[in-house]
Amino acid sequence: MLRNLAKMIAGDPNKQAVEGYAKIVEQINALEPQYEALSEAELKAKSADFRQRLAAGSTLDELLPEAFAAVREASKRTLGLRPYDVQLMGGIALHQGHIAEMRTGEGKTLVATLPLYLNALSGEGVHLITVNDYLARRDARWMAPIFTLLDVSVGVLQMGTRTDSGRWAYIVDLEKESTHEDQHQLRQVERSEAYRADITYGTNSEFGFDYLRDNMRMNAAEKVQRGHNYAVIDEVDNVLIDEARTPLIISGPAHDEAEHYVKMAQVVKRLNPEDYEINEKDRTVTLTEVGTAHLEQLLGSPLSDPERPEDVTPEQARALGFIEQAMRAQFLFKRNKDYLVQGGQVVIIDEHTGRLMPGRRWSDGLHQATEAKEGVKVESENVTYATITIQNYFRMYKKLAGMTGTALTEAEEFNKIYKLEVVALPPQVEYAASLKGSSLEEVESKDEQGYRYTYFARRDDPNKAPSLWRRKDYPDVVYRTEEAKLRSIVQEIISVHVIGRPILVGTTSVERSDQLSTRLRAEPIQRLLQAMLLRQVWLEKNNKTDEGFVIPEVQFLYEPLEKLSVPQLRQFGRDLGIQLTLQSEENLPTLLKLLGLHADDAPRLNNVIQGGVPHQVLNARKHTEESQIIAGAGAFGAVTIATNMAGRGVDIKLGGEIAEEVTSAVNRVLRKAGHAQAYALSYDEQRKLLLGMNPEEFGIYKAEVDYFLQSVEEMAKVKTLGGLHVIGSERHDARRIDNQLRGRAARQGDPGSSRFYLSLQDDLMRLFGGQQVETAMMRMRMDDALPLEYGLVSRIIEQSQTRVEGANFDARKHLLEYDDVLNSQRATVYVQRDRIMSKDDLTDDVLQMLEEEVALRVPAALADTDGAWKLLAWLEQIQPTLIINGVPVPSFTFQLLLDELKSKNLSSVGEAKAALREMASGALQAEQAHLLSSLAGLVESHQTRLDQMLDEREESIDTFKQGLRLNDEGQQQSAADLAAELTSLMQMPVKVDGALQKLLRENPDAAADQVFDQVARTLLEQAITRVVGAVERRLESDLGLKPAELASLEWDGIATRLTEAVNTEFAARQQRLLGDGDGQIAREIDQILGDGPVTDLKLLNALLAMPESRVTSFDKRSHQQVIQRRRRLSLSYYAAAFIEGLSEQQAADRILSHLKNARRATEAVWGEGAWEAVSSRTLAELTPQAGESVRAAVGDEAYRTLGSQPLSSLPDEARVKTVAELGRRALNESYRQALLRVISELWVDYLTRMEALRISVRLEAYAQRDPLTEYKAQAYKMFQSLFADMRSSLVNRMFTFGPAAVQSIARSTSPLAAATSPSAGANGAADSAAQSSPASEGTASKNNKRRRRKK
Repeated sequence: MLRNLAKMIAGDPNKQAVEGYAKIVEQINALEPQYEALSEAELKAKSADFRQRLAAGSTLDELLPEAFAAVREASKRTLGLRPYDVQLMGGIALHQGHIAEMRTGEGKTLVATLPLYLNALSGEGVHLITVNDYLARRDARWMAPIFTLLDVSVGVLQMGTRTDSGRWAYIVDLEKESTHEDQHQLRQVERSEAYRADITYGTNSEFGFDYLRDNMRMNAAEKVQRGHNYAVIDEVDNVLIDEARTPLIISGPAHDEAEHYVKMAQVVKRLNPEDYEINEKDRTVTLTEVGTAHLEQLLGSPLSDPERPEDVTPEQARALGFIEQAMRAQFLFKRNKDYLVQGGQVVIIDEHTGRLMPGRRWSDGLHQATEAKEGVKVESENVTYATITIQNYFRMYKKLAGMTGTALTEAEEFNKIYKLEVVALPPQVEYAASLKGSSLEEVESKDEQGYRYTYFARRDDPNKAPSLWRRKDYPDVVYRTEEAKLRSIVQEIISVHVIGRPILVGTTSVERSDQLSTRLRAEPIQRLLQAMLLRQVWLEKNNKTDEGFVIPEVQFLYEPLEKLSVPQLRQFGRDLGIQLTLQSEENLPTLLKLLGLHADDAPRLNNVIQGGVPHQVLNARKHTEESQIIAGAGAFGAVTIATNMAGRGVDIKLGGEIAEEVTSAVNRVLRKAGHAQAYALSYDEQRKLLLGMNPEEFGIYKAEVDYFLQSVEEMAKVKTLGGLHVIGSERHDARRIDNQLRGRAARQGDPGSSRFYLSLQDDLMRLFGGQQVETAMMRMRMDDALPLEYGLVSRIIEQSQTRVEGANFDARKHLLEYDDVLNSQRATVYVQRDRIMSKDDLTDDVLQMLEEEVALRVPAALADTDGAWKLLAWLEQIQPTLIINGVPVPSFTFQLLLDELKSKNLSSVGEAKAALREMASGALQAEQAHLLSSLAGLVESHQTRLDQMLDEREESIDTFKQGLRLNDEGQQQSAADLAAELTSLMQMPVKVDGALQKLLRENPDAAADQVFDQVARTLLEQAITRVVGAVERRLESDLGLKPAELASLEWDGIATRLTEAVNTEFAARQQRLLGDGDGQIAREIDQILGDGPVTDLKLLNALLAMPESRVTSFDKRSHQQVIQRRRRLSLSYYAAAFIEGLSEQQAADRILSHLKNARRATEAVWGEGAWEAVSSRTLAELTPQAGESVRAAVGDEAYRTLGSQPLSSLPDEARVKTVAELGRRALNESYRQALLRVISELWVDYLTRMEALRISVRLEAYAQRDPLTEYKAQAYKMFQSLFADMRSSLVNRMFTFGPAAVQSIARSTSPLAAATSPSAGANGAADSAAQSSPASEGTASKNNKRRRRKK
């Protein structure tokens, strides 16, 4: 409404735009003589001149007239094509960032060269987006001579699967020849080189996928795109509207984890009832602590720290994920209830309808776990690595433009989604006729059937003979049934084909295309013509006229052709006194009359009767052949069936396609004969000139000229017949698609026509009122063969299409609203990735993350009533103890202990030994106190949980008891049935013997008490087993307590027995480990300290030896010696006391100071490792970045002096500086890779969770809440959490992440260099330290691998 109001006030903006373009076109035309006078060298030099002027401050708008004039002249010289005025207007609209709506055949491929060249002058790269690979390479090759002459390079992208997953692309090289069309004049290059070309052609998918791939790369040098400056989209409605429904997604199978699912399925079957708890209401199953201990025993590896279950390594988290799904599959999802196993596959049963849902799969690994449980093949699950919608990809371009033949019907969507305005340009013929002084004028007339049409005649022609045409769009015809419509379509195809007019039939699906194709075979055509003949003869024999009403006697002829009985037809014919021989002298004239043909058409009709209508079918199945099929669709007698405008981007030319090589040869012949402007002549004018020449003048181009003359003759013949006739077999739900189909006819002033056939059974008619019309036709007893042909019907259909288009737009907009949320987050993440890859030094960023993480954890740790030991354990995890080149780099925990020892001013070995033994004793006491304090809470929580479980079971028993009373007396259950029912109800084994069976029948109350006592006893023993197991898991030793014996005690008694057992265990440990100076730890302290001076390294090694012992044993399975590590004590509880008295700021400062020192020590060892890898190399063998690092370290003069000598020749001072700089660079690259890996891993997981959120929020509508609002709110919280997780993950890896970073320093890595890389050196040092003495709370090597996953 507002747009219409604006038109009334300010005039038609489209008309104003065209008028403005016309003024610029006048400027371009005025430059034509000047550019025609330029030599090729001078024309090529124009590009350099334009670039210089642009750099000096000129704008593209200012350069436009001259640049367009240059392109026009280059086109004339290379292709023999002169862009006419409307094409120049189209180029102007595209440059201004609009959509140019130009009719089919107006030369949009050539139009695009104008703004592409102009915008490529900026050097930022421009993109031409097409709808398929063929058009990308065809258009690039076709237009490349223009760009080559103007010194502009052209790249071509092809489908990633054909180019090594998007690694390769092409540069147009006109000198390269190949017999393979997809390689001709295309030189394979790295994909990045194709993007570095001035202009790059490709499909929307390839540009979008390259964007996603670039944002998955771990190295900036591997990126291929260089930004999104300007793009022209060919068939813009197809790309931005039709394909916008489907987002671009890069996905792939998760790691091959079938063996893990199978292993866990077997393991969970060995669990005991006390190992897990089931919550039927929430459909969850959880491990108890005793279950965790049991699983750790079965798997032979720890699953978590019982004191810190929230801090698990990635490996542990992965194993727990497999276990969780295996337990759900085993204990919650039942075969024949939740799923069936059919044909070796797990098929889900819908819980609401009970129907099977083949193809559907549970997510999060549950389906794989169920497959493993059932022993069928475990299928991989897919994960999304990256995704973006078409809308959001193209909205990234600074300037976007498009061209198509049909855009006005979707103008609102283009404007609202992409901020694109549609400019409808008139066809060149109409524009030329509208100009003052034009030699053409528009004439209206009627054809022989009474339909109005318009054509253009020359003003000086008194007879007003048509010179150029407008398309005839006949009114839609509507039939009651699909069968009647099909028959009418085939009848029209036969009539038009027989006279030689080419036909294009548009369908809405592959199925419809195949159906129509079948009807054009000989046998169905014979059936149709026989039915038509019989009906006509019956009318003549009975002196009836066809008034359009039902004739009962011939009604059987309207049955579908495949159901018509041949014997019945013959009998009917005999009754009428005729034979069904269609080609007989009696019948053929009748058929010619029915089909509107003349006697001269009889031979071609006979061919159709004998062999059917020869035709081509163009749909998705023939995608690779579409160009050849479309190229021949305008030939004499051609019939082409196309699905939804398949083959877009290729024009249908009357008489068939004349190859570019042929037209170029003709232009050369004519230019040689003195016709310099041959390219500006029409085919007819060129034909007349050629016919006036001596054939000997054709020279080597005689074959091409002969082919041209024959093609033009055929073209003239087809024009005389009326040009291309388009038949629509059904209205599409979008007017744009119908208009595209119509637009195939009457290109560039050629004759042509179109007609749509509909039935009341078509989807669109059926949904929007067709039923009422059909009922009216049946009441009026209208004949099925009678069509409705009213403009009113067409208007109703267009109104229906408008409603459907609006609904489709709303659906796409709704999808975009959801993706906009993710898009802003995606942009933020990708910007961070780019910053990480491009920033030279990430040290400050990493330290900031470290400070934030420490600041987050310290207050919570100091406020924890359980003590600050969890903080120390976390610090031990992220920065384990290392001994690097003999220099100790202790963890924070061990640094606290070292500081405590050094504060005692130990002056002798004896004092040091005593202090260490005292520290070990204190650690045992602190651990004992911690365990005893947590024991009370452990017992209380299990007691509370037991009471809850007993209440639940009591309610279930009451329900069971009521069921017994309601049971009919004649339906007595066996003991086995009762036991099975109670076992299922109680979720544990229940025994029912004969006595209990009898009691259940005679006295349900007494029997219920017995059942409850049995259940209570079992649950109590399970609870006690879990408590004892939890304590034993923390101690990693057997306390010797029997749950069955403890069951007779009250909970206070149980707690007392546990306390006594813990005290006894620690007393034994104190004696075993320390004794009277002769315990295990005491002996190891004596051995490590020896008799020499007390050093920090000795003290650290003595501390490292305390937590674990190493025992060598013989493995019977592998027949090899193995080292078993046995836990002895924990130092964290003892060390925590040294920071609990500090303030939050003091504790944070001390921790950060320690971690920064550890980072500097790590940087030093990385530098030494890098030096060993490159010291024998010269500067030429280093990467440019590493060379600059050396220059920065040693200075310009020393750098020049070094020359071709190896780095080892550097003086000591310069060597020290170089090692430091190499260490900084190597550690920085380690941070870079760690950050990129963290972001990539968490982003993939985030995408999965966001998709799950998008699905789940739909349920919010049931609670009268807006799902989109809820989605935005939840997404905001999740995104904040994502960045916190990224920070936490990076901090957990910064001291232990060690990929080989020598590649960033040396150009190539030899085996020796790889062996001495920083990562190998650091890990080697850590491993050697661990072997000399065990590390705290696990080995150093184990800690090096540990990661924390925040939940």
